[in-house]
Amino acid sequence: MLESVAEVFQIVAECFLAIMLVINFLNIVLRNLGFPSLLWVSPWTQLLMVWAVFLAFYVMYRRHLDIVLMIVMGRFGHIGVKLSRILTAIAGLVVVGVLLAEVPQILSRQRGAMDLIGLTRFWLSVPLIASALMLFVHFLFDLIALLAGWADDETPGDEEAMSW
Repeated sequence: MLESVAEVFQIVAECFLAIMLVINFLNIVLRNLGFPSLLWVSPWTQLLMVWAVFLAFYVMYRRHLDIVLMIVMGRFGHIGVKLSRILTAIAGLVVVGVLLAEVPQILSRQRGAMDLIGLTRFWLSVPLIASALMLFVHFLFDLIALLAGWADDETPGDEEAMSW
C-alpha cells in the first residue's frame, strides 16, 4: 500500500512538472510573438512546484533515495547498520510527528486567497500534510519491521537510486 501511494505521488508530481513546462513554454512563445505575458503563469508555477516538492519528498524517503551513509555505517557491521536504521526511523517519527502536531496551527494560519490563482492558502498545505502522514506511517512500519526482524538487512544501494 505504501509503495502504491508513492507511485501515485510520483505520477502526480511528474504531471505537475509537465504542466509547469507547458504553461511556461506557452507564456514564452506568446511573449515572443508580441502578446502580453500571461500573469497567472508565475503564481501557478510556484504553487505546482511547492506541491510537486512536497509530494516527491515522501517518494524519495519511501524508495530510499535520500542520503545514506552506508560507507561509514558499514564499518560498524550488521549491528551498526541495523542500529542506524532504527535511529533513523525514530528520528523520522519525531520530526514528522512534530510537524503533524502543528497541523492545526498551520491550517489556522492559512487564510486568504493566493493572488491570481483564486485558491485559498489552505491548499498550499494539503500536499505537505499528505506527505507527512505517509512518512509517519512509513517510519512507523520501518521501525516495527526492524525491531521484529522482518526488514531486509541491506538498505537499497546506489543501483536503485540511479535507476530512479
